[in-house]
Amino acid sequence: MAHKLHLFDRKTKLILLAILLIAGLLRFFNLNWDLGHFFHPDERNIANAVSQIQLFSQMDPKFYAYGGFLIYLYKFTADVLVTIFHNPLMAQDWSWINIIGRSYSAFFSTVTIVPLFMITTKIFNRHTGFLASIIYALTVSSIQTAHFSTTENLLTFLIVIISYLAICFYEHPTHKKSILIGIIFGIAIATKTTGISFIIAPLLALSILFVNKKISIGRSVSYFILFIVCGFITFTLFSPYTFLNFSKFMESMHYENSVVLGTNPVVYTLQFLHTPIYLFQLKNLFWQLGLFAIAAILGILFTTAKEIKRKNWLFIIFISFPFLYFLYVGSWYTKFNRYMVPIFPFIIICGANLIYMIQKKYHLLGRLVMATFIISSGLYALAYMSIYTHEQTRISTSEWIYTHIPKNNFILSEHWDDGQPIPLANGSPGDYRTLPLTIYDQDSPMKAIYYANYLSQADYLTINSRRLYGTLEHLPERYPLTKHYYDLLFAEKLGYQKVAEFSSYPQLLGFTLNDDSSEETFQVYDHPKTFIFKNVSHFLPQHIQSLLLAK
Repeated sequence: MAHKLHLFDRKTKLILLAILLIAGLLRFFNLNWDLGHFFHPDERNIANAVSQIQLFSQMDPKFYAYGGFLIYLYKFTADVLVTIFHNPLMAQDWSWINIIGRSYSAFFSTVTIVPLFMITTKIFNRHTGFLASIIYALTVSSIQTAHFSTTENLLTFLIVIISYLAICFYEHPTHKKSILIGIIFGIAIATKTTGISFIIAPLLALSILFVNKKISIGRSVSYFILFIVCGFITFTLFSPYTFLNFSKFMESMHYENSVVLGTNPVVYTLQFLHTPIYLFQLKNLFWQLGLFAIAAILGILFTTAKEIKRKNWLFIIFISFPFLYFLYVGSWYTKFNRYMVPIFPFIIICGANLIYMIQKKYHLLGRLVMATFIISSGLYALAYMSIYTHEQTRISTSEWIYTHIPKNNFILSEHWDDGQPIPLANGSPGDYRTLPLTIYDQDSPMKAIYYANYLSQADYLTINSRRLYGTLEHLPERYPLTKHYYDLLFAEKLGYQKVAEFSSYPQLLGFTLNDDSSEETFQVYDHPKTFIFKNVSHFLPQHIQSLLLAK
């Protein structure tokens, strides 16, 4: 049975305001953590798309992996800021665009707490709503994605609103609600095609109403048509070039689909070879949610079993999206952490409900359990925030090079890493000779010659993250030579000595949490471990080649 919502109760508003302030402080803190260097490839793509459009003369973003809504929103905001501050760079410079995007991402992540509280209160009670809200405010993965100008937090905000409205529609179906759901649904698809999956909850609500004979077939059809038409119109308005350049859009969708399904074996998804579906995502929940992942997983099982047995249709509508979404997305070959972000509010609510039920039944023990999860989430959030209080490791690496390596030295790096040359443009990278080693190329005797040639010539070698060695060392059947190369390099047997290492793990009160075993995108954008090796022995190419080919 649904509980009445006391959203405008003074105490409720004060508590929610306090939670929102905590969430906002964590999400808006140091949004310029990379000093404008764009270490996230999606941020580079979005910033490039925004800088290319002109409202309203040139509206084609020429980037179709995402929809147009966020790109237009960022551009509109940038133009407003240019008008206010008379600084045209705000609409063209990628650094400014990135900060605008990250500000929106932090905002959407923060305000998600309001519909999250509303939907939790409607299905369960205010106590569970407050608990779910504070846990979400402290969720590390939400804090991290708030520091990226990508789509995850807007999509999460929209799916929580759609699910809430779907429940409200089930309780009292009206054409007005159908229109509102359709508009938000259209915005979701115009943000990213993933938004198509957001149809699940409203469609289920409509189906249950019809099957239970609470509305006629005529009204069912009218609601559905109104929903689809409003969604289509909204989508077209905010992402017109999906249709105006349909061939490019389909080309992009075909590529993205082939990557996530693994039919197109691109190098940056090699880390997912041999990773088990579903279990891999569940393991990484502990990095994304911390200790609360236990409560979330158990809460889903307990709450779902209980509420389905009770035929609680509100809960069934609520859980339909995260269940089907995880069932489908969790089966993909490519398992980036960000794919799970839209279901976090739902599983957090289930975890909060389980904790509240324990507290209600066992009192003291339940309070201890509740305090444990809140405190652990808070400590983990603070530990993760330490990353944004330190200089980004790639920037530290670059500054070390400018300080310690003489000009005109030859520096090797690795291709397919962060897309940024080291040293960075915080100095004069042209003062050095640089070359990215094509590490991902297929192993062969010729590759040993290639390695030996450049390793013998170079003065230094930089590794800017674990993206390559962290993956290829675990694929000896595919990269035996490269695995051996990394083993020798880290053992300092190729004539190179490690002279600098930079890391920025989550840390608090002297404790450090090594997250090298997390899915790589959890680490490689905002806090990768980097290395600098110096060529101290200057081995001849023949000697290096013999070392690499030795069994």
